[in-house]
Amino acid sequence: MATAPAPTVWSVVRDILSSNINLSADEVITKAKAKGLKAPDAVIRGTVYTVRKKLKQKVPAAKPVLAAARTTAPAKPASPSVSSVVRAILSADLDLSADEVVAKAKAQGLTASDTSIRASVYNIRGELKRKPGQTPKAAVAPSKPASAPVAAPVAQAPAPVAVTTVLSNVALVNGAVAASGGVEQARKVAEAVRACGGPEAFAQYLDLVAGIRTA
Repeated sequence: MATAPAPTVWSVVRDILSSNINLSADEVITKAKAKGLKAPDAVIRGTVYTVRKKLKQKVPAAKPVLAAARTTAPAKPASPSVSSVVRAILSADLDLSADEVVAKAKAQGLTASDTSIRASVYNIRGELKRKPGQTPKAAVAPSKPASAPVAAPVAQAPAPVAVTTVLSNVALVNGAVAASGGVEQARKVAEAVRACGGPEAFAQYLDLVAGIRTA
């Protein structure tokens, strides 16, 4: 039975590096010896560098993946609703007839049927007529200007009495006391003068009493 030919250094090193191209030369030598390779280490090391270079040249460069450009169709503008178009027309002129509103709506590009536009005219016209008007604002009465506080009258102090007047009054009172027969009698006379309403009234009553006494 014929024996299989011994593997070559090139084939063994290529198999090892094909599974892991990042192995060091010493690691490749160890694996090659484990597979029964009898070549010297220097030969295996030189083969490692050569095979590694060949394998790196064979690895194809990764091609950049080009993202497919997406072309999106421009969005179509939303068509106006029947109610919005009719409301805008009637808000400008509420007295337009249904046929006039239909004609204006068609002129603005509304594609709805005349029946639906006409029905919307009646509904929206009723809504606009039912809207309450603005209530007039109540008139605000003008506020009265605040009156300035009136200053309270200041009581004037009595003028000082002259010394001569005081002495004269004292002399008169003293004479009245002497004529009346004492201070108590003079006090009664003063009370009578006050009760009669003053000196003039007292003098009148005094004349009356004198007339009665002399009668």
